[in-house]
Amino acid sequence: MSWLSLVLANLGLGGFVAGVYFHAIGQQGAGTALMALGLAMQVIALVRIKRERKLAAQVTKQKDSSNARG
Repeated sequence: MSWLSLVLANLGLGGFVAGVYFHAIGQQGAGTALMALGLAMQVIALVRIKRERKLAAQVTKQKDSSNARG
């Protein structure tokens, strides 16, 4: 997993938590915006992680097939 995916996931979680806090103290507009940004960052991070896992599986599959041939 790349460092950028981890950063995006952590920023997404922090943004969502900050949004919940702002929403709870009465700043509904700011809270909703932060929660939406946090969720968007989480989705981007999950897409990146899924793509990285797929790429790693393809590389592993290619290595295994090249080793099987001898």
